Amino acid sequence: MLLILLFFFVHWFFSLFFHSFFLHRYASHQMYTTSKRWEKTFYFLTWFFQGSSFLVPRAYAVLHRMHHTYSDTEKDPHSPHFFKDIYHMMLHTAKIFSAFVTGKNLPDPQFTKEYIPVWDKLDKIGHHNFTRFLFTVFYVAFYFIFAPSYWWFLLLPVHFLMGADTRRYC
Repeated sequence: MLLILLFFFVHWFFSLFFHSFFLHRYASHQMYTTSKRWEKTFYFLTWFFQGSSFLVPRAYAVLHRMHHTYSDTEKDPHSPHFFKDIYHMMLHTAKIFSAFVTGKNLPDPQFTKEYIPVWDKLDKIGHHNFTRFLFTVFYVAFYFIFAPSYWWFLLLPVHFLMGADTRRYC
């Protein structure tokens, strides 16, 4: 039981930490600078700890910058004022996010003129469904091995979507 709780809280804490520290403060707002080596380290750790719900920093930064520029207007990628429910708002945001990740839609240059960290190879691996599946298999296997009873498996959806509402798009 202790191992499951430790795994759950470490996963949750570091997923949110790297979301805040790297995706939000560094990629989106450029609140600090770092060497390329540390940037790659933080990039990798963001992918590792976000796991199955990894957010590509480039797309996250663009969406977050759009959100600040167009806050609560129809151009805001996820303003709750223009959707009938949170589900449709998140689907809309996910479509924009995926279009930026895949290159099907290019962001307005005003949102990319400030530096955005990019690691194409890790983005392709991290955003791939097979990689997300492997993380999911790992989480389930960990619970099969260490969970003292099956009700602990109710925590698995949280692992799969760790912080999706707060971390996913701003």
